[in-house]
Amino acid sequence: MIEKERLKDPLGAQPAPTRGDLLPDYSNRARGKRVAAVIPFFKTNYIEHEPQTAVVEQLLTYLASTQSLLGGPIDGRCLSEHSNAGKSRMIEQLVKTAAARRAEAGLAPNPYQIIVFELDKTTSVNAFYRRILLELGDDHWDAPAKLDELEERILHLSRKLEVEGLVGDEVQHLDRKTTDARQVTDRFKTFLNRGILPLILVGDEDAEAFFDKNPKFASRLGTPLALKPLNVQSNDRDRVLFLRFCKRLDQCMFDAAIVDEQAGLGEPGMRTQLSIVSGGHVGRICRLVCEATQHALWRGSPAVERHDFSVATRKFAMKLKWVSHDPFSAIDDVRLKSM
Repeated sequence: MIEKERLKDPLGAQPAPTRGDLLPDYSNRARGKRVAAVIPFFKTNYIEHEPQTAVVEQLLTYLASTQSLLGGPIDGRCLSEHSNAGKSRMIEQLVKTAAARRAEAGLAPNPYQIIVFELDKTTSVNAFYRRILLELGDDHWDAPAKLDELEERILHLSRKLEVEGLVGDEVQHLDRKTTDARQVTDRFKTFLNRGILPLILVGDEDAEAFFDKNPKFASRLGTPLALKPLNVQSNDRDRVLFLRFCKRLDQCMFDAAIVDEQAGLGEPGMRTQLSIVSGGHVGRICRLVCEATQHALWRGSPAVERHDFSVATRKFAMKLKWVSHDPFSAIDDVRLKSM
């Protein structure tokens, strides 16, 4: 009877658990304690991925090249890629790597070395400037002042605190037909023209439209940097990078005692399905594995199984429109298992 119900599933026969309970037990406090460690693990651990490392190195080189030019016209840099592609972790790694290089040079830690701020749909020039002043520790960041005065305070504080760069995330929110959005873009130009601070703008795939509509500004940002999805099916090098990332993630989770056994993320029956659901974006791999891991631990399983990935695909990835079907329990699952 159960088998018949599974076969009626339009998404295919969902793989049954082989370890742990059939269903999660959310009342189990011991399991809950292990689940509580999953999200912090994914938020605080960086899994080495060569394309991300390459972007970080390019940005560090850009920042270094502008330091002697501050006070005069400088260029910026831009990066746009799909949401959940790994941009946020890349920014975090940029900040951490810059701090590590500073320590290697024998310099004292500088919490203001790279300032990161997030744009939103309501960001105005005033809010933009005050957010930077807040990040710089200005006690009077919210006091009444003209824009030119705020800009001068940013210039003064950034030099005093030895700020090396400014990273603006979610720049796609400036792609709107409002006076505020145009003014923020104009002030970005002023930042570059006056050499106030090196500027790195990061956004999702919608940010490309913003850059396309502002060609003169985009020309000041150099060749767009890219975190492209891995083409696992057709590109041999991408396939190697994908498998390497999956195996590193698997090993890291095991080493951190998040799970008792590795899932075999880079093995047949897992790797092709992961590539399909993630679309080749390593950030999405991490998010899917995070969701599946929590489900597995609530079931009391020592390892994350295909069943857990199927549940995460249906309840998480498909809801976000990453994929329209569940390859972990697809009707042609027999074919996928061998890949």
